[in-house]
Amino acid sequence: MLVDTQIPDWDPEFLAKYDSEMAASQVEASGAQAVMVYFQSHLGVCNWPTETGAQHKAFQGNDKLSETLAAMKARDIPVCAYYSVNFNNWAYLEHPEWRIEPLTKGTMGALPRDRYGLCCMNNRDYRSFVHGQVHELLDAHDVDSMFFDMMWWAGVCGCASCKDRYRHEYDAEMPKVVNWLDPLWCQFQKAREKWVTEFIAELRDLVRNKRSHLQVYHNFALGMANWTRGVSFSSAKGHDFLGGDFYGGQSEQLVISRLMINLSENMPVEFMATVGASLIEHVGLKGEEELALQNFAAVASASAFLMIATFDPDGRLNPAVTERIRAVYDRAAPYDPYLGGKPVEDIAVYCSDDSKMNFADNGLPLKEAEAISAPDYPHFQAVSGACRTLQTAHMPFGVITKKQLAGLSAYSVIILPNLLRMTAEEVTAFRQYVKNGGKIYASRWTSLTESSGQRHDDFMLADVFGCHFEEEEKGRVIHIMPSHEDIMASIAPQEALSHWSNPGQMSGALRLRKGSADVLATLNLPFGYPSEGSVGGRDFASIHSSPPWRDVNVPTVVENAYGKGRAIYSGADVECGTSPKSRDLFLALIRRLLDKPLRFASATHPAVWVTAFDQPENRRTVMSFLNYQNQSPVIPLCTVPFEIRPPEGQVFGTARLLPGGEPLTVERDKDGTIKGTLKDLNLFKMISVDWS
Repeated sequence: MLVDTQIPDWDPEFLAKYDSEMAASQVEASGAQAVMVYFQSHLGVCNWPTETGAQHKAFQGNDKLSETLAAMKARDIPVCAYYSVNFNNWAYLEHPEWRIEPLTKGTMGALPRDRYGLCCMNNRDYRSFVHGQVHELLDAHDVDSMFFDMMWWAGVCGCASCKDRYRHEYDAEMPKVVNWLDPLWCQFQKAREKWVTEFIAELRDLVRNKRSHLQVYHNFALGMANWTRGVSFSSAKGHDFLGGDFYGGQSEQLVISRLMINLSENMPVEFMATVGASLIEHVGLKGEEELALQNFAAVASASAFLMIATFDPDGRLNPAVTERIRAVYDRAAPYDPYLGGKPVEDIAVYCSDDSKMNFADNGLPLKEAEAISAPDYPHFQAVSGACRTLQTAHMPFGVITKKQLAGLSAYSVIILPNLLRMTAEEVTAFRQYVKNGGKIYASRWTSLTESSGQRHDDFMLADVFGCHFEEEEKGRVIHIMPSHEDIMASIAPQEALSHWSNPGQMSGALRLRKGSADVLATLNLPFGYPSEGSVGGRDFASIHSSPPWRDVNVPTVVENAYGKGRAIYSGADVECGTSPKSRDLFLALIRRLLDKPLRFASATHPAVWVTAFDQPENRRTVMSFLNYQNQSPVIPLCTVPFEIRPPEGQVFGTARLLPGGEPLTVERDKDGTIKGTLKDLNLFKMISVDWS
């Protein structure tokens, strides 16, 4: 639980009623196993007697922070110290020379942007100030871990410190125009990411040098944000484990939980969420069921869960907040002994650190670029679409990154969803993976552009795809015409699948030239293509829509044998499609690549999240079922059929319903598969199967 006291001190009533013993009692009553405490916040004022900055006026003449720590320790509640970096109103006001000078339009989403004073992490004096505060904090307080917040760029900073550093390190001036096909622009973006990553590692090492046993992590909430925030996946090496507060809803939790599991240096990872209805809502609370669903999604991912409890300005906490937290944690606590292990992931969705951008931005003056935290780029739309579809089909999948390049052979199928930029290392790894017998699905821009900004005349993986790049489609809508029976069946009774470009994209597909591959689907264009139609243009065939009209004898989806493996490439990122038939076509293509049974399956409602973890130390596999519906209250499911296969070299023994351990009645196939049915799935159920 986070004791959220981001309260200013310009009114004597602010935090005047904060009571250390009461706060500790509320944490204990919440059922939380640990607590995060603000030592300082975005406001910049410190809650300890400081010589490096300013102490919160409510804590002057007393030591309520130390009293709080002592009260937590007396209850055996470990304490994580919170410190806000870059967002520091006190430093912003006291030292104007430390401020960022944004070259981009700055936004904070729903948050009131003008309330936040942002300092530049490249300013040496500001960094020295942060070092001094951390030293002071650790010298005076015995804490169990350290959390640094806001380790990202609020926009492109053009202050003297940033310009001087870039000029010194790269012997170049900052570019003024976004262009992902310009090596100088790509170099500049890499520099911004490197600076964040270095500062993250620097603060981790600073804490370790003072207290070698402390775990240190930073807020990874913007790990999937677009390029403007500058948070690279390589920065994960500066965290002992990954965690962050996320507000993107169910789809974001699905993707980010799978990503963090495979990207984190250690497990468990941590998912944070507000007890309040939103980050900007102070009074309204989330319903117990909504919070329970978020919490059980973390349980199903063998992850920790942190609830943000916002205190009132006077320093008190609504008792209903504690009661809500307790109600949720009590429901999940019995499953704690069964968490952990290695996730069962037959299919991997590859997430590209270099693709958190959009070619549609090329030529945009930096001053017109909008710095936002949303993952608003085409690659994320493809990643999240692939994950949603695999989840609704209850297929074992994970989200991987460059960190897994050396171990690609562990996956039966790897999905490369519209990778806008790739490194030579990635291209080589995926080519070798397929050559050795692996199967890949790739879409759209994958392997056409290097991370350095070099655009090739053809796909770098053209030999693997068995087709060639011709041009980008000029219109917003195309139609995909299946030419193989199983592909036709996947979209029946439709004869074609319409594919639209998503908002903010130049088009929705690429035009291909056939090579060695078999053609699974061809291209059809609407009347008047590429025009979108006009009153006097006579360039449309239906007033509201753009129906199929002209068959073009070029491939849109192809399948190619390469080495011992196979690849399916689609010129359209069909995994982004929101229609049921787009999902069905994508699943048909993935199933076409599978040449052995998946570790688990379930013919249940699409809303159910199914996960499994192998736990060799306990000689068991744990499988979870989360009824994660959008509506509230959740409609219970009467039955949930499932099947699961043992790890290679193992034989399944007894299947049990957790946490009680009651044996489940199951059927056993000759290949070792266990099949059974769960009854009455309300929100969450977990089973284990022993290895005998």
